[in-house]
Amino acid sequence: MDYARYVVLAGDTIYKIAKAYNVEMAEIIQLNHLKHPDRIYAGQVLLLPILATPEPDCKEMGGMGEVCEPNFTYAKWLYEAYAGKDSELTGATTYLYQAVILDRPEFDALLRPIAYDEIRHLEKLAVCLRHLGVDPKYGSFNNGQWVDWRSRFINYNSDLCYLLDMNIADEEKAHHEYLELAEKIQIPEIQTILMEIACDEERHYHLFCEARAQYCGECPPCPILPPCSPPPIYSPVDAPDILPIYPGPHDGGRG
Repeated sequence: MDYARYVVLAGDTIYKIAKAYNVEMAEIIQLNHLKHPDRIYAGQVLLLPILATPEPDCKEMGGMGEVCEPNFTYAKWLYEAYAGKDSELTGATTYLYQAVILDRPEFDALLRPIAYDEIRHLEKLAVCLRHLGVDPKYGSFNNGQWVDWRSRFINYNSDLCYLLDMNIADEEKAHHEYLELAEKIQIPEIQTILMEIACDEERHYHLFCEARAQYCGECPPCPILPPCSPPPIYSPVDAPDILPIYPGPHDGGRG
């Protein structure tokens, strides 16, 4: 008999797998010679006492080996959010650059916590990519070709009102895209992470809107974003201790 192969997901148990495939737990345990059936782990391959179905189409994933659908498509989407042109990696480095170049405590307290949120998002997306079986290296796919992340993705403009408008637009776009990804990627563990990130991006959007209203005079109100569900999991991040301000070119120091 050609047995089906099943890749264990996070949260799986022998009971859940047996129930899902309408087989006996004892059959799975015996077929796989499981001495400790309560200790299965994510990524483990189990044989199931059912006829195997044809393997799904698999594709080469940018030199990282073959990845089967739908994980291949899911990974392509997540790479763009992870380390594409408009991504968490770009956002984190951009906001840290802005904090340094604006060189004022009030902007440092606004931008650094948001940058640190983006770094946490980067780590969470790396976990999602590993869950899909790919290498979370920094880059994305463009027309089917792998492209490494580039520092030129950062916008180095230092005009306060311009960069706040740019940040507002970026956070609004990210919020919408994470909500869409959470609907399209049918893996509960990844959906939960994407919803958490979407809620963070919504909070960032409102913080930047408040800053623009405070520092840029008369501005049109920010559009209302679709609400997050569930509500934001992360509470607003306290600003870290202000780092020492080292002399820059404008202070006569070394650039």
